[in-house]
Amino acid sequence: MDVHNNSGEVAYMASWSAAKFLAYAFWRAWFLVMYSSPLWLSFVLPNGANPGLSMYCVSTVCFIAVSLALSVLHVKSVKLLSSKWLIVAFGAMASVGVLLEFSSLVLWGDPGSWLFVLGGSLTGVGTAPVAIKAGQIYSSVRVNTAVIATLLSDVAAGLVFFFCVGTWPIVCLLIAVTLPLLSALMIVMTVPSGDDMTVSAVIVKSGRMPLRSFARFLIVVFLIAAVAFLQNGLGNSWFSQESLKSGLTLGVSLLVILSFLLAVFFCFVQRVRFEKLYRPITFCLIAFVVVAYLFDFGNPIAIGGTFLVYCLFSSYIWVFMSYLGRSHYFSPIQVFGYGRSAYSAGSLLGCLVGVYVLPGVDLAQTLPAIVIAMIGILLLCAVAIRQVDISSILVQGDEPCEGDDANPVCAVPNENEGLGDVHLSPRELEVFALMKAGRDAEYIAASLCMSRNTAKTHIRNIYAKLGVHKRQEFIDVILQGS
Repeated sequence: MDVHNNSGEVAYMASWSAAKFLAYAFWRAWFLVMYSSPLWLSFVLPNGANPGLSMYCVSTVCFIAVSLALSVLHVKSVKLLSSKWLIVAFGAMASVGVLLEFSSLVLWGDPGSWLFVLGGSLTGVGTAPVAIKAGQIYSSVRVNTAVIATLLSDVAAGLVFFFCVGTWPIVCLLIAVTLPLLSALMIVMTVPSGDDMTVSAVIVKSGRMPLRSFARFLIVVFLIAAVAFLQNGLGNSWFSQESLKSGLTLGVSLLVILSFLLAVFFCFVQRVRFEKLYRPITFCLIAFVVVAYLFDFGNPIAIGGTFLVYCLFSSYIWVFMSYLGRSHYFSPIQVFGYGRSAYSAGSLLGCLVGVYVLPGVDLAQTLPAIVIAMIGILLLCAVAIRQVDISSILVQGDEPCEGDDANPVCAVPNENEGLGDVHLSPRELEVFALMKAGRDAEYIAASLCMSRNTAKTHIRNIYAKLGVHKRQEFIDVILQGS
């Protein structure tokens, strides 16, 4: 549907604006189906081979590598992520990867075959850009909208999970193949609905870029993911598959119910204070681990409870990164690229230790020490991040500046040719990259998942910093700089 605005330009509005949030929902559902459902039981493999673990290792390594590359080259990455056809191609690549994995198991029954490894690699390479693009979308909306959309995405992912568990195996396999492509299609089906909040141009006087706070955040994400997947590996090593299956089913059931209730609650909350939510959620995580191991971790209720809290913490991290992506310190590509890389690296380490190291030790002798170590790591995570650290990361303002309050000196790295001595924030650098390519405000808004008003605000800010007033003057400056 075309709608004409006051300036006579044509703005394109999608018929289903909620579709953009389903990108994360289908991506999340893909993880639940591939790694928490009995999907791999459809294949009877010799020697007790675990294709799910093999896929996870290969796919996660590729996911981390691509995410880090997109983060480091975030200015150049914005051009790649702005192409709807490439996003669909990445989603299709991941779907083809899953199909190749299934095909290799049918043909040879070997999760170590070259075809299976190729399929796992394609899933990691394909899902990384889709996940980061979904992160851009969530970073473009109001905080409460991001919270509610994330929680409802968990509900949708849980429902897809239960549909796959309860349906015919062939249908479950088909859904697993199509979910990455569906996630990508949801991204390209819509354009921003104007729900975002224009970033204010307020000078930040916090001293310097909060790199240390951001680094602490990434370390905490890494450690909590490692503990979560270590516990998962611990359970797979020592407890019956029936208990684990019942526990995961209970955990996903609770996730669906609680996520829906929380979504309703946040509909009535005017403002979400992330710096006040971090420690309570972490202490809840610690409490569930303590209770589970003090009584009986092999009990499905204990397994389901800890699985639920870890899922909620993962959702909290996603929303936190969505909020962090709105600051002028870091762009959404950087935040989600580094953040998801840290989470994936931690989960991979925890999984490998839980599967390959812990089964070789005596449970009766070592379980108390393992539990104490896990609780100690979680306690360290709870106290390592202070409210002031979170607040400093979440500050929204102009370029990060050094020096005193009276004479701040901006020190944003210059990542683009043609800027001279002008320094732009990471978000402005991404806008600048598309401006250099000749893109207009409408294209920039759609590519960076922001409204046209926000795109125009960034363009005006860039014009002001370059000392120009219109497009031709901007082109002249760029040509002179090159």
